[in-house]
Amino acid sequence: MYILMLVCAAAATALTLFWLFLFLRYRKRYSNIIAKADPKIFTLKDLYFIGLGVIESYERMKKKKITIGEKAVERIKRLAEVFGRNQAELYYYISKSAVISLFLTFLPIGLTLPCLLKSPLGLLLGLLLACVLPYGVNNSINATIERKRGELLDEFPNMVSKLTLLLNAGMKARPAWDAVAESDKTKKLYAEMRTASRDIREGMTIDAAMDAFAMRCGLKEMRKFASIYVQAINKSPMEVIGSMKTMSDEAWEQKKENCKQKGELASQKLLIPNMIMFVGIMAVVVVPMVASMLGGFGS
Repeated sequence: MYILMLVCAAAATALTLFWLFLFLRYRKRYSNIIAKADPKIFTLKDLYFIGLGVIESYERMKKKKITIGEKAVERIKRLAEVFGRNQAELYYYISKSAVISLFLTFLPIGLTLPCLLKSPLGLLLGLLLACVLPYGVNNSINATIERKRGELLDEFPNMVSKLTLLLNAGMKARPAWDAVAESDKTKKLYAEMRTASRDIREGMTIDAAMDAFAMRCGLKEMRKFASIYVQAINKSPMEVIGSMKTMSDEAWEQKKENCKQKGELASQKLLIPNMIMFVGIMAVVVVPMVASMLGGFGS
């Protein structure tokens, strides 16, 4: 036990000195980048300059960016769904720096626990402490992405129905898009549509704007919808109304199925606390009875 405490104390001291070096060197360098991070998603973001400094040193040493690679590209695509294509790479750096910063900050603290508790269990608790917060940041980002996808998918049938109705009434595809986009100021899907409209007004081609729209939404339904809408622009709205109606019907069926799955999931979540309550009640009732019976046999 003494050797373990000595090793943990030495490692904690070395990591603390390394952390102080990073703190003194990088504490004022990335303030503009860190300021963009949402504190509701990125916990303790004021420490992220630590991780950004480590990443900068790594890239300088390896002479390549960490954004190169299949996993990095895939992660950046997912981040684009929440933060937009232009900001996705920046938030990839922020998310990576969050994990590194929190790990390097809490690992030295965790390594002191075996010395304080004088037990090997302290090392396990310390490593757990160093891993929980970094995991929480990634989990928060993933939860934000999934929540946005769910909101987009919930509103998708309404949006397609509105657009189909306007096209069927004879309105051209571009004005119909803008009209639907302005019809609701609260839902995320319509906000993404307004972003696409703004991109087009600023000179982006229809195809590129729709690709960006589909990427931000991150749903296969949106990619299919964007493709059909581009056809309505390039050809005639009347030629794609049938496809729009079919997609609208499919979207409503999918929404019904999603609602059913959410209901089943909610029932499963309620089952666990009910089982815990049942076991607790059984323990309160049965344990005294068994104890009384055993006491009777003993006498």
